[in-house]
Amino acid sequence: SNCFFYSIADIVSLFITIMDKLRLDIRANDELQPDLRDLAETIARLSLIPDDFEGKEKINQWLKTLSNMQASDELGEHQIRQLLFDLETSYNSFNRLLHP
Repeated sequence: SNCFFYSIADIVSLFITIMDKLRLDIRANDELQPDLRDLAETIARLSLIPDDFEGKEKINQWLKTLSNMQASDELGEHQIRQLLFDLETSYNSFNRLLHP
C-alpha cells in the first residue's frame, strides 16, 4: 500500500535529518526530541519492523533521556557521539530489514 512506502520514506528521512543535525552540532533537547519522537512513532506504526528490532529499544531509551531534560538542555559531547552511533547502527539494521 501507499502508506507503507510513505512510512519507509519518512523513517529514512527522519534518521538522516537527526544524524545531520547532530553532525551540525545541534544538540538542544527541543531541537532533537520532536524528530526523535516522530521517528519512534513511525517505526512503531510500520508492521514490517519486528518488536525486537534493536533500533526501537535504542530510540525509546534516548526519548526517555530527552523527556527528562528541560527544553533548552543540551546533550554533552559523549552523548552526541553515542546517539549518533546508535542512530547509525539502527539505520543500518533498518536498511538490512528492507534489503535482506
